[in-house]
Amino acid sequence: MTSTRRCLILLLVSALSTVPAAAASYFYAVGSNNHIYEVSDTGVQRDIRDLTGLVGATPVNGAAFDAARSQFFFAVPAVSGPGSLWYWNQASDTTPVSLGLLPTARPDNGAYWDGAYWYIQQGTHTLHRIGLQYDGSGNPTLAAGGASTATLIGAVPAVNNNYFGDIVITSGGTLYATTANGDAFYSVSLSSGALSGNRTVTSLGSVGAAGVDKMQLSLDSAGTTLYGHAYDTGQWYTVNTTNGALTTLAFSTLTAGVSNGFQDMGGASASPTPSAGVPDRGPWLALLSVTLVSLVLARRRR
Repeated sequence: MTSTRRCLILLLVSALSTVPAAAASYFYAVGSNNHIYEVSDTGVQRDIRDLTGLVGATPVNGAAFDAARSQFFFAVPAVSGPGSLWYWNQASDTTPVSLGLLPTARPDNGAYWDGAYWYIQQGTHTLHRIGLQYDGSGNPTLAAGGASTATLIGAVPAVNNNYFGDIVITSGGTLYATTANGDAFYSVSLSSGALSGNRTVTSLGSVGAAGVDKMQLSLDSAGTTLYGHAYDTGQWYTVNTTNGALTTLAFSTLTAGVSNGFQDMGGASASPTPSAGVPDRGPWLALLSVTLVSLVLARRRR
């Protein structure tokens, strides 16, 4: 009986060791190999989906995430002319869908807010809002006449330095941006509805230093903490939204097969992608408990 109990304890410990620790946020990003990656806030990285069969090998960018609908958006480049906007349902891991053409070439930054996809056109001071509409199942399409723009003014970097980097938008409508050239960190206050006129930029300092470049941004799943991921090194940080100061985290992640981090960050979900092999703690423990009880009863009958 003693040996049986010992075996059961070892079985329980072994099974629990294979169940990932719960995380508060699961971040989604695209790599330069056109794979979608998931990274937990504990640093566990998983390769979720290969997009090359759908969109080719030229790197996609402009990732954004609608946390309410679990929809991950990304922009696909064209050989010439406008890029296209696609989305992938993170909660169900269905095949990504093209929504149609953007008004410009593929952006190198993106964010979701207020029922729309947003980006700053690289090398310009033009902020774009691409309005979306939804069917009864929550599937998006491009809203007819939903594209609008505004001009960034104030403490915005010169156009030859306004490359990215990344942007995020808080639930309250504050856009934060980091640039690749000059490592500028700035904010813009947004309002609901179509864009027009000007939007004033507030300089917040800089993000990055030598060896920390092209900072990718994402809020956590609660929308309260800003995370940064350095493209050049793969290192992760939290970012102080008042001055851009970085706090180094204890993990880094790289795109498979190369020595750099992710091409662009989209956002975070409170739950992992279900089809990617993450066991759920509750059912696993329930099944294990039933198995252990059965073994104990069988042993006693002997």
